Amino acid sequence: MTLPNRLPGPIRPALAAAVAAVTLAAASFSAAAATTSYSYRVELAGNAIKSRAHAGGVDWECRAKYCVASARGGNVTVRGCRELASQVGRVVSYRSEIKQLAGDQIDECNAAAASAKSPPERAPTTAGGTAEKPKQPERPARVTTEELTFTGVHKWNPAK
Repeated sequence: MTLPNRLPGPIRPALAAAVAAVTLAAASFSAAAATTSYSYRVELAGNAIKSRAHAGGVDWECRAKYCVASARGGNVTVRGCRELASQVGRVVSYRSEIKQLAGDQIDECNAAAASAKSPPERAPTTAGGTAEKPKQPERPARVTTEELTFTGVHKWNPAK
């Protein structure tokens, strides 16, 4: 960095050091913010239908009546809740360390839980008595969620 020559001699090094310190602090603050991870916790009305799920851009692990996850952002949305409810069952509470869904949002989320199916008690069998392999549900090729954010130095121009 070059400073103007009109500054008095003792001020130039001090000013250069101050600018460098501010630049370094800003860079480390941005890096820390980008890597902050938050815990998410969901309580279900009954036992989870699946032990693992991918919903709202997050990988969830479920045991009994609870599902937990860890991811960046800390935001919770009805859409993410709805995606999880459709896979694991009816949701009672949906929260992160910094935000939680309200009661009316939980009701909206649970509309999808009605489509969640319970696992079969036992595998169906063929005429010969051997168990049939259960069909795997189709998974979307790509999931886009509201939780994803863009962090960068360039300004986004939707006209381009």
